[in-house]
Amino acid sequence: MTEMREPFQWQRWLRDFQKKPGGMYILLGLAGLGIALLIGGGRPEPDPVKAPVVESETALPEAGEIMAAEKRMERELSRTLERMEGVGKVTVKVHLKTGHRRIWERQSRVTKRAQQQQAELHTEESSSDEIVLAGARDGVDNPILKEELAPEIEGVVVVATGAVNPRVKQLLTDTVMTILNLPSHRVMVIAGKEW
Repeated sequence: MTEMREPFQWQRWLRDFQKKPGGMYILLGLAGLGIALLIGGGRPEPDPVKAPVVESETALPEAGEIMAAEKRMERELSRTLERMEGVGKVTVKVHLKTGHRRIWERQSRVTKRAQQQQAELHTEESSSDEIVLAGARDGVDNPILKEELAPEIEGVVVVATGAVNPRVKQLLTDTVMTILNLPSHRVMVIAGKEW
């Protein structure tokens, strides 16, 4: 004797829904909405103006941001050094410890509350540290920038064809130290081959 299996509840529901006028279009619309939610993540991304990414002195920027800053500094420094007489072809490598950092204005609050119960004094203390926001003309609150710090440079290597001449080598070292405000032990100038 063969037993007839009853279809799952959702299969019955789907069959009944398809019989209704316009049911197939509604099902297709719901499927499309589901796919859109899966692709879009289902949650709206926060507005960067309304919810700023807050970096402090200890927060490290992304590696891509640091690499982009290094490349930009390398190009600018190469252009400047190549214009100097006797230097020749120049390649510069900059190594940053940190990228640009922003320090936002913060407001700290400490609240103390004392309560006396049966000859005992109980005190509670709570503190909060919040970013200070200022209203803009468009009605959006923006954080107040307290300070913006330049990237911190770990070291610089300069390879120049003209660095075989000790005078040019010293001139390159002095120029890099002056432009980047670095001590001499963070600047290395090497004589390079013609290429």
